Amino acid sequence: MNGPGCDDGFSAAFDRFSPAVLRFARRRAESEDAAWDVVSDTFTAAWRNWKRRPADDALLPWLYAIAANAVRDRQRAAGRQRRLISRLSMQRSGAPAPDLADGVLGCQAIAAAFARLSPADQEVLRLVAWEGMTDARAIGLVLGLRPGTVRGRVYRARRRLRELLALAWRSAGQRGRAHVHVNRIAPSLGGLTCFAG
Repeated sequence: MNGPGCDDGFSAAFDRFSPAVLRFARRRAESEDAAWDVVSDTFTAAWRNWKRRPADDALLPWLYAIAANAVRDRQRAAGRQRRLISRLSMQRSGAPAPDLADGVLGCQAIAAAFARLSPADQEVLRLVAWEGMTDARAIGLVLGLRPGTVRGRVYRARRRLRELLALAWRSAGQRGRAHVHVNRIAPSLGGLTCFAG
């Protein structure tokens, strides 16, 4: 096996970083069980590649990158399963299955604006707001980008979120709120339960 030996720090890394990886997964997975599965997949992959791990200061971003891949793999698998179930139910009943997402509304202006962002913008803002990552190099390790690209992406994502929030608040008649700076909003993003995903 390619895994670690007894004294090379894998157990200590698991003890230290598994809570952060679990928080990362909870914010992206559809259920608590799925989040725990992501943690399991993440540390299994890390164990297999332990001899090729980065330096200690880049270990958490490396684990986040593995976890992000695990989440994407699970989302793709869930999408395939939903499509298969939909096709099978349409064959059986002859009528299309109702889309449950049609009845779901955003729970707040921030959640609605966030949902309108591209997946790339959403992910970079999640890393900043939810994971507390402020180092462009570390975020770059997670996303597979250079630090300069990360800084530009964070800037543009915040600007787009600010514009969407301003539009939503203007249409709701809350003109004063339209000038709230997104940098001040970012710390509050993690507390919104409707914001997950």
